[in-house]
Amino acid sequence: MNPNLRQKFFTGAMVILVTVFFIPAFAGAFTPGQCKPDKGFGMKRHHVSPLGIWRNPKMVQELGLTDEQVKGLREADFAHREKRLQLKSKLDGFHLEMEKLFSADSVDEEKVLQVAQKISELKGKLFVRRIESRLAVGKLLTADQLKKLKMFDLHHPAKHGKMHGNGKHRRTPSKIEDAN
Repeated sequence: MNPNLRQKFFTGAMVILVTVFFIPAFAGAFTPGQCKPDKGFGMKRHHVSPLGIWRNPKMVQELGLTDEQVKGLREADFAHREKRLQLKSKLDGFHLEMEKLFSADSVDEEKVLQVAQKISELKGKLFVRRIESRLAVGKLLTADQLKKLKMFDLHHPAKHGKMHGNGKHRRTPSKIEDAN
């Protein structure tokens, strides 16, 4: 084989290898845990309420939930998610409004601050809803079930925690037992 042709072939093969394997790897295409399909009819789940344990048959069995408890959790979960969806919709609208204000030729500081205040209030309401959902779990489960749930949370942080930039899980402390 001609040395120039061999060198061109080798260079071409290297370009293909880099393109196929290294560039996607650096872009994060092969990160662990990213290949899991979303649950809930393709909806992304940014926040999973503790009320959602009724959807996990293994958790229902391990906690020994009664049919009445599962029904209560299901009803409370749907009510919580409906309220949260309404607030998130409003929040998205205010974020869009904020983006419009900042993209204007001249920024109206007063309007920006008003929208920022509205965003802050809605985020506070979302936080309160999340706390209310945790308190609802405390009202529906027995003390023993709450202990089991807390132990599960401690031993399985990846199930309930969120991944943050440094790759570590950040979890909020469980205050469910305070509701009893």
